[in-house]
Amino acid sequence: MNIVIGYESYHGNTRMMAYALERGAREAGANTTIKNIRQIKPFDVKRADTIVIATPTYHQKPPSSMRYFMKYYDNFDFSNKTAFALGSYEELGEATEQMMNFFRSKGATVLEPPIKVKGKPSKADLESCQKKGAEITTH
Repeated sequence: MNIVIGYESYHGNTRMMAYALERGAREAGANTTIKNIRQIKPFDVKRADTIVIATPTYHQKPPSSMRYFMKYYDNFDFSNKTAFALGSYEELGEATEQMMNFFRSKGATVLEPPIKVKGKPSKADLESCQKKGAEITTH
């Protein structure tokens, strides 16, 4: 299984969550690629079985780099892909749902619920992310 994880992180919280998920997936036997969302290329997306987006919520929406990703892949067929979203937030955490809705609208199988953490993830939050990575691998 090939899992691509794209993240954006302003304060490091969402990045920590993305790397914890990646560690769980890798330890469960997945081939993983983890990059800042701006470094994700069409090749990465095409070869992925599962795409994980780790996004903070910024003013009730994903940051501009995530919105650019959605615009860039607006015509991409995700019907043979699985998608998952996670992220940190300060108020309500709407960005994860927005990313999941994007993938759902493009035909992906979306794993729910997303993982959302208010502020800095605790050790237990990171363990949940790592566990989810292993679960995604066996999905």
